[in-house]
Amino acid sequence: MRRLAFFLATLLIAAVAAGETLRTLEHIQPAGALSGIIVTAGVGDVEIVGDNGTEIRARVEIKTKHMGFFGSRHSDADIASLAIDPSVSGGKLTLRIKPESHEDRSFVEKWRVYVPAAFAAEVKLGVGDATVLDVTGDVEAELGVGDVKVEGLHASFGNVRATCGVGDASLRTPAGREEGKGFIAHNLSAKGPGKAEIRAEVGVGDVTIRLR
Repeated sequence: MRRLAFFLATLLIAAVAAGETLRTLEHIQPAGALSGIIVTAGVGDVEIVGDNGTEIRARVEIKTKHMGFFGSRHSDADIASLAIDPSVSGGKLTLRIKPESHEDRSFVEKWRVYVPAAFAAEVKLGVGDATVLDVTGDVEAELGVGDVKVEGLHASFGNVRATCGVGDASLRTPAGREEGKGFIAHNLSAKGPGKAEIRAEVGVGDVTIRLR
């Protein structure tokens, strides 16, 4: 049953594989008093990287979506209307592509976002992979289908929780390696020396956490 679910998930991800780049969008702003970033996307990949800068720098490539024999369905006007939509609430900046009326989108989003290392980072993604690197604030990832990878400093994180409906969860720290418990669904829970939390929830896919 687990192999079948992985097979179906692989077919789904392959069916919406990215093709040529249609547009590249960018957003840059000072971090100011902000404390976190949230990236919301439908289909694609999201990577958030913490650095020693004082700005938020986002770049997203809009790519064609391969839909099997049917190809990608979009018009030039649809692509030209797309823009990064920034909004702020509770001290966190949310980035998404607008207009949101494109729920059945015929494109793939490839995000790379650089933020100050002290930021919290959150990814909400339908299908694709989410990667969060080198932030010391809270990390949260919610995916329908795809993989989550988190890497950072062991000293920064306390509670670590990962849940996979179908898939594996693993945590590697200087103390060793831990695996999620379960048969088809896997749950992982651990406690580190820090204050920030890592929470990852995936419907179908793997969660890999490496803390050095």
